[in-house]
Amino acid sequence: MKRRQLLQSGTLALLLGTQHLARGATIVAVRVWPAPDYSRVTIESDVSLSFNQTFIPNPPRLAVDLRGIELNPALKELVAKVSANDPTISGIRVGQFGPGVVRLVFDLKQAIAPQVFSLTPVAAYQHRLVFDLYPTQVADPLETLIAERLKESASSRITTVPAADPLGELIAQTSQLRPPESPSPPKEVKRLPPQVMSVPAPAATDRLIIIALDPGHGGEDPGAIGPGGTYEKNVVLRLAHMLRERINVATSNGNPMRAFLTRDADFFVPLHTRVDKARRVQADLFISLHADAFLRRTPKVPACLR
Repeated sequence: MKRRQLLQSGTLALLLGTQHLARGATIVAVRVWPAPDYSRVTIESDVSLSFNQTFIPNPPRLAVDLRGIELNPALKELVAKVSANDPTISGIRVGQFGPGVVRLVFDLKQAIAPQVFSLTPVAAYQHRLVFDLYPTQVADPLETLIAERLKESASSRITTVPAADPLGELIAQTSQLRPPESPSPPKEVKRLPPQVMSVPAPAATDRLIIIALDPGHGGEDPGAIGPGGTYEKNVVLRLAHMLRERINVATSNGNPMRAFLTRDADFFVPLHTRVDKARRVQADLFISLHADAFLRRTPKVPACLR
């Protein structure tokens, strides 16, 4: 009888499948990464999660059922992680929809095209279920750049201060110190023929030169991790901000360049989306920033250069 009961238990486990066996899944962390053009929600767990999703257009919201899991405090934290300036999500509701089923409802500010996928464990991260919520109506970044450029040009024309004339000031001071001279008879003035003023050469370009700065990694992808725990994604993002400021300062001095970032905060951008962003603004130059790891402090010199 014991052998028969053991065989029946094994058969029952096979019939239940992974959906029911995943009931013991543990949620490790939940994160919300708002970006200017989309929002990312990540659910990290110790095992891979199964789910299904439904988009309701009016009012726009996304319902997601997580199967094989029970509601716990970690999932409830999603409610408080949505910021007021999130471009896509207005709020998140979480509840136990049924036995072993937790329902997430994303209340949205606009219609979206969701992209949902799973990421395998890497570095300090475990299994992750990722929701990328892209608006269906995307603002034209090229029009935004042109509007900013025109606004800066108008502002520079208004706030331009006439350049000082040191020579004129010196002549005025000298004339005030010099004693008045006795009037002398007017001399005959010799008129010179009119001279043709030279026209300054036109600028090398009168159009906007757009530079796309692409700081690598971000969000769920930390990149290389230094011995002290420094993330490559943070290093290259800071470099990108500094480089953008340097380029845009040159723009205010008459150089017709404008730099923009494929990501300006700690969020992940897929590789194809980075290129699409540069193409949408018709970028003239695409610069990808990375800070890879190294094993020794001194560079290895090739044999031909020794």
